Amino acid sequence: MTLEVRIKRLERQRDHPANPGPDPETVAEWARLWIEAGMEEPRATVAALEFLIHCQSTGVTPTIAALNKWAHCESEG
Repeated sequence: MTLEVRIKRLERQRDHPANPGPDPETVAEWARLWIEAGMEEPRATVAALEFLIHCQSTGVTPTIAALNKWAHCESEG
């Protein structure tokens, strides 16, 4: 799956009325962390969306600790 397809899929999930997903400002705020670490903006946006959707679906508050745990689980899976 290409990055563009992943972005569109995540945006559709975010825009669905039954599952509004994270707001754009929150996505941009979290994406900034990846961008500052040297990741390209589109990939950073996807990473932020995936992380925030994960938090929303599991009821986890998006924090740096939650991000570290999520990243560790993602790297193992």
